[in-house]
Amino acid sequence: MTHAERCEAVRHCRWVDEVVPDAPWVIDQVFLDKYHIDYVAHDADPYGSAGHDDVYAFCKIQGKFLPTRRTPGISTSDLLARLVSGYRHRVFDKKLAKMGRGELMAEGSDWDESRAGSREESRVQSRAESPDGVAH
Repeated sequence: MTHAERCEAVRHCRWVDEVVPDAPWVIDQVFLDKYHIDYVAHDADPYGSAGHDDVYAFCKIQGKFLPTRRTPGISTSDLLARLVSGYRHRVFDKKLAKMGRGELMAEGSDWDESRAGSREESRVQSRAESPDGVAH
């Protein structure tokens, strides 16, 4: 999902009053006051940033942090892996064509295994895009 798509998805949650698309990574009192924020919800793991052990530390100290919980048995990494696998195996091609979105089909893309070398080229490109070998 693009940032705009994520914002739109969050906007439709019944507990959300407002979406701030350009929110800072490190939350402080100025930001909380500007948007009249009562609580910040995120998983409880500390997220470090330059000069900060936990970007949510201020909210936690203020009692304005609500830890979210993961759903047992649901892994976004597994969901993404299944989507990528389905795409690579052309599971979605017929449906995409029927929807008039043929340009999204695996056939003819860099994952079209009928084209010589296409998978290896994609792996090399993905590794070049990020240090951990994952295209972000």
